Amino acid sequence: MDEEPERAKRWEGGYERTWEVLKEDESGSLKATVEDIIFNAKRKRVFDRHGQVRLGMMRHMFVIIDTSRTMDDQDLKPNRLTSTLKLMEYFVDEYFDQNPISQIGIITSKNKRAEKLTDLAGNPKKHIAALKKAVDTVCGGEPSLYNSLSMAMETLKHMPGHASREVLVIFSSLTTCDPSNIYELIKTLKTLKIRVSVIGLSAEVRVCTVLTRETGGTYHVILDESHFRELLTYHVKPPPASSSSECSLIRMGFPQHTIASLTDQDSKPSFSMSHLDSSSGPSLTLGGYFCPQCRSKYTELPVECKVCGLTLVSAPHLARSFHHLFPLDPFPEVPLTDYKGERYRRLSFGLFVCSSSGSVWVKGGHFRGKKVLSVFLYILFYIV
Repeated sequence: MDEEPERAKRWEGGYERTWEVLKEDESGSLKATVEDIIFNAKRKRVFDRHGQVRLGMMRHMFVIIDTSRTMDDQDLKPNRLTSTLKLMEYFVDEYFDQNPISQIGIITSKNKRAEKLTDLAGNPKKHIAALKKAVDTVCGGEPSLYNSLSMAMETLKHMPGHASREVLVIFSSLTTCDPSNIYELIKTLKTLKIRVSVIGLSAEVRVCTVLTRETGGTYHVILDESHFRELLTYHVKPPPASSSSECSLIRMGFPQHTIASLTDQDSKPSFSMSHLDSSSGPSLTLGGYFCPQCRSKYTELPVECKVCGLTLVSAPHLARSFHHLFPLDPFPEVPLTDYKGERYRRLSFGLFVCSSSGSVWVKGGHFRGKKVLSVFLYILFYIV
């Protein structure tokens, strides 16, 4: 047998002398070193933020949650399903806080089938309520990546060209039971410009690697619950828009919420167009948001009018969406020895200085100067 070369495998190069990175503290613990590695990884993602590029501000995302038998594993406490649903509530809340004119939908997969938990909608309360009910889900069987992606694709392919079409898969199983060739489906997703990203709970799976690479998404495998939360937060910010996406002016309506009084003789209860797709059935209400173009009534914003197609939003929603286009510059780290301002005891690490206001920050919070929030509000009011 031929002798192996001195550097046998390329992947081994990333693991040479890794023990030199880990350093014990005075008590012999490695916790501080691990925390520094995680912090530096977070900081790297901040510095790698996209510069002057187009962003998909109007996002339409489906989240596919694996509810197969592997979600009963207890490496996340109390089990994977409960931990995932709890973090998904946080993700939905953050998603709509950062993307108020976007929509999200949730799909679950088990027993080789896919089931739509919620349709695409812009109401976070609706999704969070569905996630709370899903805690009692009985996990079983294998997931079907093909059926789940097909269900998401059937809705996303009808979204307008200027909108961002995304799928986020939370995948726990190491297998998928599909009725057809999934690689053909991946080609279709790529043609329709649907970006698919995957967060793995077990280990890297080859088909997920191909899926994310071909559609332009990302693929990560979690280390623990805190890392899981961090990866979900990574998908809160809007991704860069593809170079082939449409660039057009979008007509928008800004309806005001009207509340009619029961004592007003001219007020008449009416149905909301939002209840057409609702499983709870229609209900008569007095107030709501009325489309300025066709006078159709809706109970929530943002929404696309089902009658005239006008996008209905509120002015604060639109203003809050602009902060992704004007992000603050990353705070450069200044060693404590080079800092010429006020001195604080018990500090043995570097400081971070805001280039706009001169504020001094540490990992735990804010030291002095104007808060960065004032800079952010100034940008928003300048835009509006």
